[in-house]
Formats: sequence, structure tokens, C-alpha cells
Amino acid sequence: MSEPAAILTPHPALRRYQDPALLELMDVLELAQSTGADPQVVEGIRKVLHHVDLREDFTLRSSSDESAVCRKVAQETEDMQWTELKEQGKTSMLLDPQMLCGHLNGQFYKSILSAQRARRVLDVGMFTGYSALCMAEALPADGQLVTLEREPYLKEPTQAVFDSVPQGKKITIKIGNALDSMKELLKEGRQFDFIFLDADKAEYIDYLKLCFEEGLLAENGTVAVDNAYMHGVNYLPSELPNASRLFGEFVAKEPFGEFVAKDSRLHKVLVPIRDGTLLIRRLTEVEPDMPH
Repeated sequence: MSEPAAILTPHPALRRYQDPALLELMDVLELAQSTGADPQVVEGIRKVLHHVDLREDFTLRSSSDESAVCRKVAQETEDMQWTELKEQGKTSMLLDPQMLCGHLNGQFYKSILSAQRARRVLDVGMFTGYSALCMAEALPADGQLVTLEREPYLKEPTQAVFDSVPQGKKITIKIGNALDSMKELLKEGRQFDFIFLDADKAEYIDYLKLCFEEGLLAENGTVAVDNAYMHGVNYLPSELPNASRLFGEFVAKEPFGEFVAKDSRLHKVLVPIRDGTLLIRRLTEVEPDMPH
């Protein structure tokens, strides 16, 4: 799960397009059509968007399929009446299907976990369990995954899904504030080979400090940060409409990207998958023979 506050008036194409430049282009297309622009201009914009669709479809076809249970979770998440749950007081915030990490991200994390031979994973932001299930599929039989979630309502239905498949036996759900839960895990002496951050964006810097400075991340471990672009909030001028309306009342103590970029102890690479995945490791473990 991602956002600490309800998403405000999201763009209707947000679930398909993660790049705000494409959302702006769709707005331009609508403007061109409504103002009677040159048909060649309108057709040219449509062609660009069609090329984007073809590339997205090709990317998914070229990637491994998601498992049946992950596909089921994705569909049920899309069909859930999240507005009603919020109005009934069953969730403290308005949840949204786009909080799901998604097919491509899931396969990417599985590939990293298997290459790293990870055995212990921390999933910070469970939501409906998609990311936890994907990553658990890549763990050995004795692997362990702890997934953190702030919404108590989500525990029972998600646990039922975990109980229905073999990989679910590797997963433990921990309910509560993610930062507090991470501190509790530290006190227990727990360490993790791979930590996936997809929870309260305003606390990302605190999460990272627990990982690298307090020792929650094991030796040769990796931290993966979802929504590194924040749909453009992290790099677009604030006056652009699509840069400010997508994540609602997001406020960070310090821009996370700037905090990470200036830390010379870290090796980082931002991979442009969907809304951006930032991979972070200790620099000395990536470049062991380089002077630091």
C-alpha cells in the first residue's frame, strides 16, 4: 500500500499510464479535439499514444506471467468497493486499486530476489497482499517474509488468501504503523536480505535510516523503493496540474530523492518501471575494490 491520505481527483488514465507526460498529452489531445485543431495534429497525438500502448503491451507479453493467485488478487482488488469501506469506517483512508504494485513490478522483484538468493524479506505496505505473494514465490521453502500493514481491516481477507496457497505459509502479517513495526523488528534482532518500501511516503527517510544506519538491512542486502517518481511530484514543477493532484496531501520532511542522492555511502539506481523503482545498496558491497 502507498499513500497516507486519499488520492484527490486522479486522472482517469492513471491506472494505465504512470508517466505524467502522457497524462498531459491526453489532455492536449482532448483540447485539440474540442477546439477543432488540424486533423493531422489530432491524428499525430493519437498515434503517439497508440505507440505507447503497443510498447506497454509488448513489455507485459515479454515478461513472465503472474501466478494465478496474484492475478486473482489483482482482479479482486480492482472490484472491491473501497469507497463504501471508507464510508462505513472499515478503513481509515480511501484505498485505491492503483496502490497495487502490479504485474511488471512483481516479476521484477521476483527476479532480483532469486538472483540475490534472498531468504528473508520485509514488505513495508501489504495492501491486499500482491507484492508479498509475488516475492514469497521467489523464496526457498524455508524463506520468511514479513509484511506490514496499517489497516486492520485488510488482515483477515488477505490472510485467507495467504492460507490458500503454499507460498502463503512463508508470510507473516504485522498490523500497525510501519515505522513502529520496523523498530519492533529491530529490537527482536531481525534482519532482512531484501526490503520493499511501499507505505507512507512521508516516512521514507526514516525507513531508510532504520535499514542502513540501524541495521535492519542484512549484509549484501537491497532496498527497493516503489513510487520513486511519485507520478511526477518528485521532479515536475508544482504548477503543472498533473504533478500536484495525484497524491493528495503528500508532505515529506525532506525530498526523499535528494536525501538519497547526496548520501555517498549508497549505491542507487532508479529503474523507470511504471512509477519508478529505486534500488539502493551499500556502495562498498557494489564496488568492493573501488576507493571510497
